[in-house]
Amino acid sequence: MQFDHLNLNKDDGLMSIEDLKALRLRKKKIESDKKARNYILDINQRYRKMSTRKSNNFLSNMNPFKKAA
Repeated sequence: MQFDHLNLNKDDGLMSIEDLKALRLRKKKIESDKKARNYILDINQRYRKMSTRKSNNFLSNMNPFKKAA
């Protein structure tokens, strides 16, 4: 049986056991991929926040009129 990869909400009533297992595994894989992408996005956002904060502090600390220690 061919699966329509774009339509996951079709009726599962006439599918064989193997097809149902394959569908369930594919749905689990899609969900885990979504969670992984969200996790990576979250890490990247935190890293960007830290790096912009560091670069802003670096530029503000480079005051040419400040006395050398």
